[in-house]
Amino acid sequence: MAETLTPQLELLPPARRLLLLGLKQLGETDAESLSRVAFLSVPAVRAHLAGLARHGLVSITRRPEGPGRPRNRYALTPRAESLFPQGYARAARWLLEAADSDPAIRKPFLRALVEARLREAAEAFDAPTPAGRVQQLTRVLEDLGYYPLLETIPGSKWRLTLRHCPFVELVADHSEVCAIESRVIQVALPGGRVERTCARSEGAPACAYLLQSFR
Repeated sequence: MAETLTPQLELLPPARRLLLLGLKQLGETDAESLSRVAFLSVPAVRAHLAGLARHGLVSITRRPEGPGRPRNRYALTPRAESLFPQGYARAARWLLEAADSDPAIRKPFLRALVEARLREAAEAFDAPTPAGRVQQLTRVLEDLGYYPLLETIPGSKWRLTLRHCPFVELVADHSEVCAIESRVIQVALPGGRVERTCARSEGAPACAYLLQSFR
């Protein structure tokens, strides 16, 4: 049975902390891939993952992968999300709950939230080229705790994967937070195309966007 208390990420032993960070980076994966990320032997990785599973932080699933016996695949559990940056999710939840209690203030509150976030974004993105602005966007999202992964696609396109959501506790009840996120990303590519291809709120393991510049 998992213990009732989840240790904070910084208080975990270094090897287990590296493995959790590796799972955040790779998503569902196997022990061999994690051993390369954490610079540990495969048996050591498996032993640490078994301990993390007992804490309720890692799930273990056996999946067939070609001929032979099924292999174990490892992934972070929802409980493990509390170990990663949560931004101001709890404070934002309290504010939104207060706004929910009075419909007259909900709309202006959300409008003010969006406008403030967009102003901050506009100040952060000042590179002269779309590629430079996308790089700035990635750094902003990194600072906010999104663990972004940026992949360049030929033709002035990029695939942006957000491997963590610092507002995951908030999104379940307030999907408008995702809309704010999309608009902030759009600010980095004025006149470009921002398409969200998958979302955690819809059951995907991460949020991902396809970005395209037309100039």
